[in-house]
Amino acid sequence: MMQKPIRNLDLNLLVVFEAVYSAGNISHAARQLALTQPAVSNSIARLRDHFGDPLFVRDVRGVKPTIRSQQMIGPVRDALRLIGEQLEDGAEIDLAIYKRLFRVVIADPLEPSIMPPLVREIDAHAPGIVVESRPPSQTQIVTELNAGTLDLACFTYFASAPGLVIELLCPIDVVAVARREHPGIAGTLDAETFARLGHVTFINELKSATNIERDIVEGGVRRRVPYMTNSLWSIAAMAGRTDLIGILPRTFAQELADGFNLALYETPMPITSQSLYMIWHERNERDIGHRWLRQKLKSTADAVFGLVG
Repeated sequence: MMQKPIRNLDLNLLVVFEAVYSAGNISHAARQLALTQPAVSNSIARLRDHFGDPLFVRDVRGVKPTIRSQQMIGPVRDALRLIGEQLEDGAEIDLAIYKRLFRVVIADPLEPSIMPPLVREIDAHAPGIVVESRPPSQTQIVTELNAGTLDLACFTYFASAPGLVIELLCPIDVVAVARREHPGIAGTLDAETFARLGHVTFINELKSATNIERDIVEGGVRRRVPYMTNSLWSIAAMAGRTDLIGILPRTFAQELADGFNLALYETPMPITSQSLYMIWHERNERDIGHRWLRQKLKSTADAVFGLVG
């Protein structure tokens, strides 16, 4: 079947095409676009008729693109971005009627401190916005941002990649944590006690040494580590219910202290602060809704971490 002239194509169908391609699922795309599933399916049917190609075929998790779709997605995204930039440049967002699904990765240190006040504001002033928080995965962030299946990541810094924008969000300092009334700690946590007690430690996805590990080793301290985990929440739970101690981001530990029975201590050796960054694809740089979310995340982080007067 031959492709029909492009002048006969409803450009709104390309928005649906991009959403289905990014989501890999008709129902997920419908939710993102605030449309019904039959409406999205009908749009794809019209595109199939126009281009003379199935465009998407079913698989176990939804749909996957045909070779024709893979050839189209780059030019379609470029065209939508250019149109959006021209129409939205200088425009203001009407939060009362704005509808959008944002797919984000929020690093553990941020979620309990930044997301509650942000979601309260969204719920009060932008009820059509939905934020879908996904598990952090350093190895997948670049791939998903490039593919358009992830809108924004708030994560520790990693090497920049072509097409991505990286902006400092906030610094993170750490504290030692142990269960309240720990029998092995009297008052402050000194270096001898820190070395003597067992530790629950964080091991990252890449199995590489963290700045915390490096600073402790450089401080001449050797620790006994009975338990390692890639979850800060698990460190909080383990420290609160055993005699192991751990190290957590300060604001994260403060938020969880009462619920996890944690006492907070300054570390007996200096630990270098870590930075968290917002990371997004350059195609969203001037997107009015995306820009609004970035600004809100930044202002919320500034308030939570005391970065504004």
